[in-house]
Amino acid sequence: VGLPARGKSYLSKTIVRYMNSIGCPTQLFNAGNKRRQCGKAGEDASFFDPNNDNAKDFREWCAMQCLEDLLDWFQTEHPNGCSIGILDATNTTVERRQKIIQRCQQETNERDSCLKLIFVESYADNQELLEQNYRMKLANEDYKGKDPQQALADFRERVAKYEAVYERITDQDHPDIRYIQMINAGEKLITKGAEGYVLRKLQRLLGAIHLWPRTIWLALCGETEFDLQNILGGDPELTADGIDYSAGVAKLLQERQGASKEGLHTESGHGNLVIYTGTYKRYLKMAEIICETQKEQQGDSRTSDCQLLPMANTNDLCEGLLDSTTETQRHEKFPREAAARKADKLNYRYPGVGGESYQDLIARTNELICLLEQSRGNSLVICNRAVYRVLMGYFLGHTIEEIPHLEVKPGVLELRRNETGFSKTQLDVNAGKPTSAVGVGTPMVCQNH
Repeated sequence: VGLPARGKSYLSKTIVRYMNSIGCPTQLFNAGNKRRQCGKAGEDASFFDPNNDNAKDFREWCAMQCLEDLLDWFQTEHPNGCSIGILDATNTTVERRQKIIQRCQQETNERDSCLKLIFVESYADNQELLEQNYRMKLANEDYKGKDPQQALADFRERVAKYEAVYERITDQDHPDIRYIQMINAGEKLITKGAEGYVLRKLQRLLGAIHLWPRTIWLALCGETEFDLQNILGGDPELTADGIDYSAGVAKLLQERQGASKEGLHTESGHGNLVIYTGTYKRYLKMAEIICETQKEQQGDSRTSDCQLLPMANTNDLCEGLLDSTTETQRHEKFPREAAARKADKLNYRYPGVGGESYQDLIARTNELICLLEQSRGNSLVICNRAVYRVLMGYFLGHTIEEIPHLEVKPGVLELRRNETGFSKTQLDVNAGKPTSAVGVGTPMVCQNH
């Protein structure tokens, strides 16, 4: 629920990413896409005038048809277990919401007694935030190939048409519904009736995400002494090449931060680069090198333009009994583990105390994901390949089944907030070597620098 440019589609796609990443199948049904598929792409503001009866009826049909598609999806694709369908539309009037409530009640009575309905309303009156969102909207398919100034003026007029009939969710109008209201991109959150595991997860996510632009960098840690010996896991030091690589990452970040300094919004008091990393020596040494580079760039040794947050949930996948073993030891003592992990990389769990699977790791990194979502400044994550895959999979919208098999390329992955989620840019680090460590059953990574 909400006016245009209040972040509804961004919030919807974030929910899709998050819920799919924790194993709850989630699908988006967008009324605007339905309209465009039916030949009404590129319509000007007059199409959204509430007094344009023909256009109003058509928009109403698009929204309700999306709801029908959503309800059918529940039955045909996921008749059992947890699943979420999102109706992404303005839904700005009591009349529209009442139609949705009535149709869902009918579905509950006739086909799906487990169906639960919750409205998520995004309300914003912060002008800086709105101007940022208006500019992002120019990437919308309705404005493709159009003059930016004319497109922006038309979009403002479209918003005004919706504002004329907008009715916010109130307990008086809807006394019995569940809802979450998000105000000014997370400044305030109001929740009613969000009970149960899935809705509590949704509430936790919406309490973390916001709509301000920012950048997240994912960087592999540098090469370690154990990489040279092909020893799995452990807590080794960085090699000389690993230290050079860390310095190369630091230099690259300085260049990227300098290029984007203007126009980057950061909440007052939270503008520094935040480095999230694990608690092992290799991570902390690399973070130290990057923070020192930030100090040198400022020319003030007393302050640093970065904050370091070491957390155990950013550590590499725990290999249990196989931790700190050589390749020879693994072949002799655990001859079947490589084949078992290769056969089912998502669910395979390393044997022994503390041994983890990718499923375990995805659950463990949930808190890290929420921290990255709520950060209003730029963020850097220093990690090994497994955590890198989980974070890349989440922010780029991969399914939980795809995550263990995602390719991790050398260098730094830059994720920038855009209208629908995050865009990605692969950046090269032309110094030293990153870690080559991979799990059992995965081909060794070769570094050529």
